Amino acid sequence: MPPAVRARVGARLRDAREPRPAAWHRRPVFWGLAVSAVAVALVVFFMGTPSVRSVGGLEIAHASADLVVREDSEGVVIQGGDASLLDASRGITLRNEGALVVRRESSGVRLVRGRAEFSVGHRPQGALPAVVLVSGGAIEVMGTRFTVEERGEGGAVTLHEGAIAFRQPGGEVVPVQVGQTLAWPVVKPDEPSPPVRVSPEPAPPESGSPPALATPTGPKVVPSRVPPSVVRGPSVEEVLRELEVLRGRHEFEQAARYLEESMRRQPAATRERLSFELGSLLTYQLKDAQRACAHWSRHEEQFRRGRYLEAVQRARGTLSCEGRER
Repeated sequence: MPPAVRARVGARLRDAREPRPAAWHRRPVFWGLAVSAVAVALVVFFMGTPSVRSVGGLEIAHASADLVVREDSEGVVIQGGDASLLDASRGITLRNEGALVVRRESSGVRLVRGRAEFSVGHRPQGALPAVVLVSGGAIEVMGTRFTVEERGEGGAVTLHEGAIAFRQPGGEVVPVQVGQTLAWPVVKPDEPSPPVRVSPEPAPPESGSPPALATPTGPKVVPSRVPPSVVRGPSVEEVLRELEVLRGRHEFEQAARYLEESMRRQPAATRERLSFELGSLLTYQLKDAQRACAHWSRHEEQFRRGRYLEAVQRARGTLSCEGRER
């Protein structure tokens, strides 16, 4: 047998005689490495996957990598980056356009300072409007997209889609149409400048019809002397302030009773405003179609060329009052 062949045969025989370690001795090392690899992969996955967070009662639906956000006494403060914040219960989503401060309140979402684009999902018929609070009043929304800029002592809203109404602190309502920009603060009635600025100018009303929901300046009722036997009721401004408090508490039935009582003690010149607010409460907050339709009928009879004619007709259409009165 050649020496080379003999050497290979001898090596194989020696290998056959030497015991090899069992396979199960190698398995702990293999499984340990496998478990470690899976753990590392899970850590990397969960660290790299952004979880849904919330801040100040608002969900962070989207956030850029450079987002800098915190919560303090003012509310949610976005110092840098971009984010989409969601108020799920009200269907309000806002996207910041630079630094801003926003706060979730019991009656709506308040833009304290900054600029943001808002979108509100369509509200079902009969539902209360979503509310965006600003320094000059409240923006009431039934489903739309708009941009709000708040400077702390003034601001503006621009409507992109849908329709919104701007409610001033005194209760006056100004509708805003697509493409229009409404600015605040609102000037008081006794000041010379107009109460709101809306651009571009809306189309002029048809001949013979009253203007659509123009902001009422309301005549000043200043009696020169009150007879001692006459007890003066609260002024319309005081009534509206109390009404806003009751609305904020969602005490709508009490607010309706308060308005009914206050209307009896107001002169005809200011009664129309309170009558309109009462109808709005019955229509949109209490959703009492029977009482609301009856009230709107009385309102139209008493104020045939009133300042709120268009809003009254819109409310009656929402309630289908024509069909109920047949």
